[in-house]
Amino acid sequence: MSNPAHQAALAPDTRTRILDLAETLLLERGFNAFSYQHLAKELGVKPAAIHYHYPSKDDLGTALVTRQLRRLRKWRDLPRVADLPPAAQFEALLAVYDNHLGHDRRVCLFGALAADFRTLPPAMQAELRTFNRELTEWLAQVLAVGRATGGLRFVGSPAAKAAQVLITLAGALQAARVHDETPFQVIVGQLRLELLA
Repeated sequence: MSNPAHQAALAPDTRTRILDLAETLLLERGFNAFSYQHLAKELGVKPAAIHYHYPSKDDLGTALVTRQLRRLRKWRDLPRVADLPPAAQFEALLAVYDNHLGHDRRVCLFGALAADFRTLPPAMQAELRTFNRELTEWLAQVLAVGRATGGLRFVGSPAAKAAQVLITLAGALQAARVHDETPFQVIVGQLRLELLA
């Protein structure tokens, strides 16, 4: 028989449950395609419970992007990523996008929010810009070291190539949503062909 106290300790708190569900809806439908009513119904709580933790949807949206930014920073600094050679770091990045594909062809955070960017609250816009800038800078550094050490190859600046790769991956997830996963695999295969020495 299971211990109720142990189960309660393992269950995520309400704030985390709200964020988890809102993230799922964001990546599946977009930020403007769900409401606090959707969240409350799915979680089995009253909308007031959502408002208690996130007084407005602007607050919730900003919290979602901030959480993704924290995840990015943690992921890139993990020894299983940071200690890899550049080509393997690039493969680790591709695995993140492949993971999105494996979750019912979800788009990435940038892909989910870019189309609605002008309708997002300013704080959320700022966090998304920070997220995108930090991811691009990280990849540019990986590409620069990879080219210098011979593990990666490309023409042009590392910053420009990093931006191109990330936009390509976001678009590949969008294409997979419209068709199936074939375009994504073709695009990722082309990136590997062009970048891996």
